[in-house]
Amino acid sequence: MAGETPNQEVATRIDEVLAYSFNLFASFAWQAMGFVPDPATGKTRVALEEAQMAIDCADFIAGKLRARVEPEARKDIERILRDLKVNFVGKRAETSNKET
Repeated sequence: MAGETPNQEVATRIDEVLAYSFNLFASFAWQAMGFVPDPATGKTRVALEEAQMAIDCADFIAGKLRARVEPEARKDIERILRDLKVNFVGKRAETSNKET
């Protein structure tokens, strides 16, 4: 970041924090849908309410990031969100079918 103005440096840092947060919420959503084991326990669990909240948060952060990232990164963000949402709908349908 040498040679950057203070405003550029702050913008770069917030972009990094937003990207980190987006990935954190996306990872948590995969765990809460039971597709990825919890790294602390090694076990999978399904908590769809938590998954929905994590996806909503990731979507909100993606909205802040879209205008600030390169087109390739934007495509990656959109792909991750699409995959999360499609899998959430499938998991919700699967769970409701088991309940009936």
